[in-house]
Amino acid sequence: MMFLKKKMVWFIGYGILITLVFLYLLFPGELVKSRLEDSISSGELIIKSASLHPAMPLGIKLKNVTLSSQESVLFQGELLDLQFNLLSLFRKNTYIGFSGLAYDGSFEGRAGLIALTKVYPPVEVILNFENIEIGKHPLFKGDPGKVFTGKASGTLTYLTNEATKSASGTITLFLKKGFLPLAEPFLGVTKIDFDRGELRAQLQNGILKVEKIETFGPQVNCFLKGEITPAADYKNSQLNLSGTVGISGKDKVIVKVAISGTPANPQVRFN
Repeated sequence: MMFLKKKMVWFIGYGILITLVFLYLLFPGELVKSRLEDSISSGELIIKSASLHPAMPLGIKLKNVTLSSQESVLFQGELLDLQFNLLSLFRKNTYIGFSGLAYDGSFEGRAGLIALTKVYPPVEVILNFENIEIGKHPLFKGDPGKVFTGKASGTLTYLTNEATKSASGTITLFLKKGFLPLAEPFLGVTKIDFDRGELRAQLQNGILKVEKIETFGPQVNCFLKGEITPAADYKNSQLNLSGTVGISGKDKVIVKVAISGTPANPQVRFN
């Protein structure tokens, strides 16, 4: 009797395994990928991927993903794993867990959506990321030696008030080993090299309130705060930052600095 029970359990397990294997092999990846891209893509967002496969337990896995707006590329990732949250069945909004690889680093989090067919704007986003190479993001990509570089780790939160349609959020960013090129040389310095850095900011009423951007390096230390007004094409966001730059040497120099313009064309003034 015990032998028969063990044999029955083995056959059931084997049947489940074979069923899962056949479902994986017969999964219509191209069809689902096409339907997913069409349903998510809208006037605000466009998503494209090289391939799509099922992912355990209740998700899909996309490779070489590009997410863009009409103005610019927002995200490019090597791998994106999306998992449906079963608790969404009992909630007003749909929640999707996500994780993946991008820009030589990794990320994970969750997003709250009004519906699977309406992903923008999201109701909620919680994102954690590690060792993201800043210089590989489309915002900073450019000629070597002339773009912002370094490794970034941190967290980002974003919430939409469905009643007022207003958005709020926070970002905490930790930097290590990189540099920020200056638009114009100052006292012989053409870039700010840093060993570590930190950024803290809050999104309020459509304005990114920068509490601090601080870097520490062998020759230059920098501290900035102020506001950034986001634009549809984030390269054209308006900068309004001020602070100090300290340059080490025989006689340490500390000067005031103000940054205006846009990330694509910053205007730096030293006092």
